[in-house]
Amino acid sequence: MRVIYIDVDTLRADHTQPYGYQRPTTPNLQALADKGVVFERYYCSDSPCLPSRTALTSGQFGITNGVVGHFGEAARFRLDPGHGNHPERPLLGQRLGEHGYYTAAVSMFAERHRAYYFLGNFRESIRASNQLNDEDGRDINRVGLDWIRRHAHEDDWYLHLTYWEPHTPYLTEPGWTERAAASGPPPAWPDQEAIDGHAEVYGPRGALDLHYSVLPRSSPVPHNMPEAIRTRADFEHLINGFDGTIMYWDSLFGELLATLEELGIAEETAIIVSADHGESFGENGSYAEHGHANEPVHRVPLVVYWPGVTDDLPEDARRCDALLYNIDLAPTLCDLLDIPIPGGWQGASFADAVRGSAIPSRPYLVLGHGAHTYQRAVRTRDHLYMRTYHPGSFRAEWEQLFDVTADPHLTTDLIEKEPELAAQMRTHLSEWWHAYAGRPGALPDPMQATLQVGPTYYNDPVRYMEHLRATGRAHLADDLAQRLSTATGATPVSWHATEAAWTPARHAAWERRIAAAGRKGS
Repeated sequence: MRVIYIDVDTLRADHTQPYGYQRPTTPNLQALADKGVVFERYYCSDSPCLPSRTALTSGQFGITNGVVGHFGEAARFRLDPGHGNHPERPLLGQRLGEHGYYTAAVSMFAERHRAYYFLGNFRESIRASNQLNDEDGRDINRVGLDWIRRHAHEDDWYLHLTYWEPHTPYLTEPGWTERAAASGPPPAWPDQEAIDGHAEVYGPRGALDLHYSVLPRSSPVPHNMPEAIRTRADFEHLINGFDGTIMYWDSLFGELLATLEELGIAEETAIIVSADHGESFGENGSYAEHGHANEPVHRVPLVVYWPGVTDDLPEDARRCDALLYNIDLAPTLCDLLDIPIPGGWQGASFADAVRGSAIPSRPYLVLGHGAHTYQRAVRTRDHLYMRTYHPGSFRAEWEQLFDVTADPHLTTDLIEKEPELAAQMRTHLSEWWHAYAGRPGALPDPMQATLQVGPTYYNDPVRYMEHLRATGRAHLADDLAQRLSTATGATPVSWHATEAAWTPARHAAWERRIAAAGRKGS
């Protein structure tokens, strides 16, 4: 069997046609869905980029594999010592290789995030360009489609392709944005009342700090991203830029499908399309960012076409609404390929759903975010409970509870109105934590062990508070300062304290880089 895994960074599920989006952003993805299975409640266990792909390929939650964030001890993958693959917890690519599959990737992810263990998944790993950020999907197709042509006559290979288009900033040409704007009405929410309220929800990539990252900045792509979100027109400007990037990616995906047809292997090649995480557009006051353990960030698309299995399924078997994790994909692939599933993986196969059968759903999922905030969330079929351990530079409430079915944009916090439900969700979170970090042999929870430093790699809270004061929002700076107050009795320095995320020298280097970029663009 040939298998192609399409990894689209920041592809928000409900901005694609298989998930009911009102704009025709993804006709090629829809064509795949028409002969495959769409998984409606598929969530990354950990977000954003580094934790998600680590979970996907390790088959384990971040609390176990060690990667819950993007730097320091929160991003240290727990490699086993010795030689060869671990018999109980190999990487997905290693497991496939053990059973005769040639594994390859066209992706800059390992270098972009210094995730060199990711390379252990592949016998062949190619960077399509010298870019480490904002790589154009045309380069992925140039290299990836060439690889497919050279290996079309072979069987039993697994190819991972990473596309970056929907990741901020939205760099596609104006024509794609114009096409998105002309394709139909944008989402009705947030309305102007919600946008006005978001002026009080501070945080990098908030409504008034849309381009704050390390430092305040101007829009890098004015034709796709406004300076701030103050009006509905600003929001529509932003969403047209985002949707345009998705349309552009889908056109590249169409080229891949056409290549498989040209080579005569379209009906002999399994295709899986998913994402590492989604994107918030107003939810929790965040725009064009993936900084929370919330619904729009953690819910990701998953469309699976498996030749000889999904082609002739009845329509009612082409959608699965069971609660699933991305760590379930590795055991599912092994199941479909008749490969034994390692005992150390923490996901569960949903291969029966690919085959068209109904499968039971988990009662709840636990989701974690560790790059911009430290949060964990519990998702049941209707509700989302969010618990903040460190707010980073964001206005992140310590606890929130939402009825996602009735309130998909997370506008009404039920934490005070539904005390029994809140208590049940806390119990779910506690049960999950004790299952993975509270038993003999468990290593420390990396989110708990790094609370002194917290998610401060991208934004220094002290500097951000200075920015809030300088822009007339002293009351919001005071609010953040209160949230960051040290826990009672905390020791300022301990054995696990890491170096400060933002040293003066690092700030100076960034300021020089931003200034140089400004001179180059002028």
